[in-house]
Amino acid sequence: MGKLPVGWMGPGLRGAMAAAGCAVLPGCRPGPDVTVAGSYFPSWMFSLVLGVFATMLFWKLFTRTGLDPYLGPRVLVYPALVILITLVLWGMFRG
Repeated sequence: MGKLPVGWMGPGLRGAMAAAGCAVLPGCRPGPDVTVAGSYFPSWMFSLVLGVFATMLFWKLFTRTGLDPYLGPRVLVYPALVILITLVLWGMFRG
């Protein structure tokens, strides 16, 4: 194959590529941060910590009500609950 000439990209294609780049770039802004004691933490990290604590509260609730033995394999249930709570909280932070 031969080399492409220097001016092979027309102005229409150049404009379309520039418009496509500008349409994609707004997604490159930084994520929401949470300020804790003057330091900035990503919202997903804050959501994960809250998800773990909320899952521990649910575990206590399930144990006290007697529902815990009927939940199925706990190895799957509680990590899934952590992920569910984390993603819901993170979605609320991203707004």
